[in-house]
Amino acid sequence: MTRINISAVAGIQRQVQFFPNNEVLVYGDRTWNYRELNEEVSALTRSLVAHGIQRGDRVAYLGLNSVTFIETMLAAWWIGAIFEPLNFRLAPREVEGLLGQSDPKVLIVEQCHVDVVNQVIEQNEYDFSKTTLVLVDNDPEVPAVEGAATQAYQLLRNFVAQGAEAELPEPVEQFDDDLAILMFTSGTTGKPKGVQLTHGNVWWNSVNVDSLVDTRRGDTNLAVAPMFHIGGLNALTIRSLVRGGRTIIRRSFDPRQVLADIEKFGVEQAFLVPAMLSAMQQTADFETANIGSLRALICAGAPVPPILISQYEHKGVPVQQAWGLTETAPFATYLPTELTYAKPGSCGLPMPYCEVKIVDPATGEEVQNPGDTGEMWVKGPNVTSGYWNNPQATEAAFFDGWFRSGDIGYRDEAGYLFIVDRLKDMIITGGENVYPAEVERALMEYPGVVDVAVVGRSDPKWGESVVAVMSFKTAEAPSIEEIRAFADQYLARYKLPKELVIATSVPRNGSGKLDKVAVRQLIAEEGDR
Repeated sequence: MTRINISAVAGIQRQVQFFPNNEVLVYGDRTWNYRELNEEVSALTRSLVAHGIQRGDRVAYLGLNSVTFIETMLAAWWIGAIFEPLNFRLAPREVEGLLGQSDPKVLIVEQCHVDVVNQVIEQNEYDFSKTTLVLVDNDPEVPAVEGAATQAYQLLRNFVAQGAEAELPEPVEQFDDDLAILMFTSGTTGKPKGVQLTHGNVWWNSVNVDSLVDTRRGDTNLAVAPMFHIGGLNALTIRSLVRGGRTIIRRSFDPRQVLADIEKFGVEQAFLVPAMLSAMQQTADFETANIGSLRALICAGAPVPPILISQYEHKGVPVQQAWGLTETAPFATYLPTELTYAKPGSCGLPMPYCEVKIVDPATGEEVQNPGDTGEMWVKGPNVTSGYWNNPQATEAAFFDGWFRSGDIGYRDEAGYLFIVDRLKDMIITGGENVYPAEVERALMEYPGVVDVAVVGRSDPKWGESVVAVMSFKTAEAPSIEEIRAFADQYLARYKLPKELVIATSVPRNGSGKLDKVAVRQLIAEEGDR
């Protein structure tokens, strides 16, 4: 059987051959064409080779969306290394844990995140002698931080210059099973798991997208969702680079800037989460902004409220909904544009090269009746090969080749899928995944605490907000501000509880497990008082 090279590097080099002067990236005040992008990736590749980086090594990046992020990924793939984008919102202890699991040979850090890495260095729990630290110093969009250039880091300019004389190898051919990305996501227990995404996973997602979504060569794509997430990186951006598109990169989300970018650049494609759409709609610019160029606006991460769909329909923009996870790279289902208003709330049908079935989590039997709920299981070439150095988690997540998503859903009479709950009690706030067990563990460190339960409460702005129910040894309880200040040393800001409910005892069932149904009821009763 013939094996086909599906490396994104090879795809970009084809574009260099065909259209070297076509625009590929817009970032800050600069525009890159395909030739310029390929030259800069080549220079970074030489440097990685000069520093001994080999096939299978991890190359990590800690920072916001940027061209350097993209170039680091492509340079790693050029030599067969694995790209590891780190969540820039994590606390130092969380970053240390991820480094300890993955042992990257190189960690490229933006100046605004040096303080996090410095705290990891000070903790002296990770051996940095095996990791070369590189500080981004050549990006005018990255704010300079006084004192950031310590002896622990090489400056990126110097790092690249050191490889100038190194021989540039031919790009490594990549096939379906070759690892491309190591993307960490918390598990149901709160312990981060490294999702292994292969080049096949990345490639098949693009095939699925291009089979259903009206994406075209030469389209302009807007990358504003964080690219350390699979949605921001692989929903549209990687395939746009390979297919001859132009991508506008913004370091972070600003609702007015997004509206202006869509109008200025005639953006046709974008991946956004519902909280972003809501924030854009609430600006004074929304009514006057011309965003009708958007023909491929894909929204995922949480169900899209029908009122929001209607507001964008008024602007001539159909909100196309999809469902998936990091493990599905990211899309498993999709609702076509034409059915946006006919099937409100549905996440659509399985992607062409993907299977989805509803399974009773108690019996393991497939659910047959429309409307009956069960866990959504997924199978396809876009599904992860497993978790990094975690055979137990991999075994638990798969059954007979099917990936167990942990999400609860159902099919209607016509076979369209709907998500109704999350088996794992995961909270999605502003498109970010928060796992209660992880927050509960951090809050249990608070002095005088007896018990903790964390759940999500519906929030019109964020989709869900994090709510903590806590009991204490004394009647004198802390404020939510004190709880947040304490937990800030353990957790990323978006994981911190926004509400605090004090209880005499936290509900648990007969087996000693947290009774989340009773916890939610307690919170509802507290809100009614």
